[in-house]
Amino acid sequence: CNPPGRLMHPLVRNLYRRIITVGRDYPLGLDYVRQRAKAEFAKRKDIHDNLELKRAINYGRYMVKEMVGIIQLKKYRAIRSRYREPEPPSQKITSPPPEQPPA
Repeated sequence: CNPPGRLMHPLVRNLYRRIITVGRDYPLGLDYVRQRAKAEFAKRKDIHDNLELKRAINYGRYMVKEMVGIIQLKKYRAIRSRYREPEPPSQKITSPPPEQPPA
């Protein structure tokens, strides 16, 4: 897994776990979320400064909140479409038929 002497920071591990947990319900699927998460984590693998690490973790937490928002929106739209009353047919306003002369 990790080379000896190079362990994952507990906050980073916790963030990755959160991302994977939230990714299970993400509309594009867990595989997509895992792929993106791994790519983002790989970009930032060389961060050792505590301030930079905390910034990256806060950004990751923000992204988790965004993912939760997308999931909630998807669920809301699904429920809304299931329980929505059908709309009445549109009533076109037409002029009344011309009056017929008495026969």
